[in-house]
Amino acid sequence: MKVVGGLSSRLGRRAALALALAMPACGRAEATTTTSSADAVVVVGRSGDAGDAGAPKAARADAGATAEDTILPPANSEELAARMRHLLEAIAQGNAELANDAVFPRDAYLLLRDGPDPAKAWEKKVSVPFHKSVEKLHKTAVRDGRVANAKFVGFELGHSVQQLTPKKKDWKSPVWRVKGSKLAFVVDGRPHTVRIAEMVAFRGAWYVTKLR
Repeated sequence: MKVVGGLSSRLGRRAALALALAMPACGRAEATTTTSSADAVVVVGRSGDAGDAGAPKAARADAGATAEDTILPPANSEELAARMRHLLEAIAQGNAELANDAVFPRDAYLLLRDGPDPAKAWEKKVSVPFHKSVEKLHKTAVRDGRVANAKFVGFELGHSVQQLTPKKKDWKSPVWRVKGSKLAFVVDGRPHTVRIAEMVAFRGAWYVTKLR
């Protein structure tokens, strides 16, 4: 009986030892499983980010304007001078379509403007008035004999540059605006200027929002 009891005792101790050794292993296995699951979640997240990065710009526009959209442009640049040259050509020929790259872009207006129908507002407040102003300036230039041989001299940005505070039914982003810019040109050696009522910046470039 003593032998059996001693054997039983030794078997019991071995079983307990085996169980004790198995428990850390189980813990390690559980920890490994948890880590693996967490890694899987991270991978899924990265996959989603990659998909967003490759999405069309129009899809990301719903998130609102970014700091890049409202950056302050330089007062002068070759790119700006080229577009202002197009504006002079549009006035000289009475064709506003020649200066499409000078007027504030429709997509930018939809992104930055607050209101129930920004697209309709762009047509009413930007596009249509711009076309009418080009036609009026052309007629005035023809009447005064200032169209033929008009040569671009330069562009001077207005001095009243200011960053606007976002408002309802107005600009919903802190855009930069300037008034009183000047388009300079000469006709037969005589200097002339066209005053641009208002320009608004978008992505580091100035665009006409109100020509007159």
